[in-house]
Amino acid sequence: MPQPLPHDTTFTLGLDLDGVITESPEFFSTWTHSWPGRVIVITYRQDRQKAIEDLESRNIRYDELVLVDRFDGKAAVIQDQGVHVYIDDQPEMLKNISGDCRVMLFRNEGNFDDDDSKWMLSNETGKLVC
Repeated sequence: MPQPLPHDTTFTLGLDLDGVITESPEFFSTWTHSWPGRVIVITYRQDRQKAIEDLESRNIRYDELVLVDRFDGKAAVIQDQGVHVYIDDQPEMLKNISGDCRVMLFRNEGNFDDDDSKWMLSNETGKLVC
């Protein structure tokens, strides 16, 4: 069971770049500039300079940029950096994150079918409950 978030600590926000920040840059620019704690961008990319340029062009405030090269790499960074809240668009990136971190799945055309009004999940990341 997740522990309650501390009341006297500033939270660390973790954000994915592609499919999250890139889908709603104005929202995330406003949010990161108003966030009172640390902001860590954790992205599944290889080109650090391109990631920096993409964040700067979208006016994203961040304290640290971490590039990972495997799906479970994000969960390790989130644990190591003490991220309290993390947003990603791929359920595969969320499944290994500790229960101590609150996670949000960001909806976009890659993970939600507007025609059927249903989330698109694999057997690895979702199960049906009736």
